[in-house]
Amino acid sequence: MRSQVPKYVTVKILLEARFERDMRPGDRLPPEIELCSDFAVSRSTIQQALQLFELEGVIRREQGRGTFYLGPPQRRTEQEPSRLLEATIRGREGNKIRVLRTHVQRPPARIATRLGLAPDDRVVALERLGLVEGAPIVFIYSFLPLEIGARLLRAKKQLRQMSLASVLNDSYGCNIDQVRQVIAARLADPRFAKDLGVEVGVPVLEGERTYYAGENKPVFCTVSYYRGDRHNFTMLIKDWR
Repeated sequence: MRSQVPKYVTVKILLEARFERDMRPGDRLPPEIELCSDFAVSRSTIQQALQLFELEGVIRREQGRGTFYLGPPQRRTEQEPSRLLEATIRGREGNKIRVLRTHVQRPPARIATRLGLAPDDRVVALERLGLVEGAPIVFIYSFLPLEIGARLLRAKKQLRQMSLASVLNDSYGCNIDQVRQVIAARLADPRFAKDLGVEVGVPVLEGERTYYAGENKPVFCTVSYYRGDRHNFTMLIKDWR
């Protein structure tokens, strides 16, 4: 399958990483012809990428002086890998959850395995979008066994809370005591790219979590996709040898 990401979008992603790594606000960008050589693309491709940066307020063009870097458009959310992102977002001003879609379906194969369900069992599937200051930062799939999920569907206000785990624990007696989290690098799928505000095929972070009650009993699963341009993982490593 050929990538659906336009070449100028790929160049923009690469340039964005270079800006954040190598440049300070106020630094002048290299000439367009130099960028063409670096990325082996046409000048129109470079100009399209720079136009996107200009629209986002990342760069400023000054006639006769050049193009200057103004800094990243939005502060990245930082978290330790052992911490759930929802907890980080919940502490930010202007956070909001938007419920996009709800339905009952057979569990995807991986979710059935995580929850110990048969292929023909049913789950309640939720698709939700997490926003900070009006901008999407995470797309969240949640899969709940039908018995639990059906009760939650009747409480629409609770679906808009950032942490479903807290709702299930506090209001439904699920007694969640541990979470298994798996983090992976993925590419944005057409199923969620538009809602997340990214091009199909751009890099995103996938966080799969299974929530457990006592005796390792799975309660529900989530699969979340985080915008790579708005999030960093950080850690302090003491065992460095």
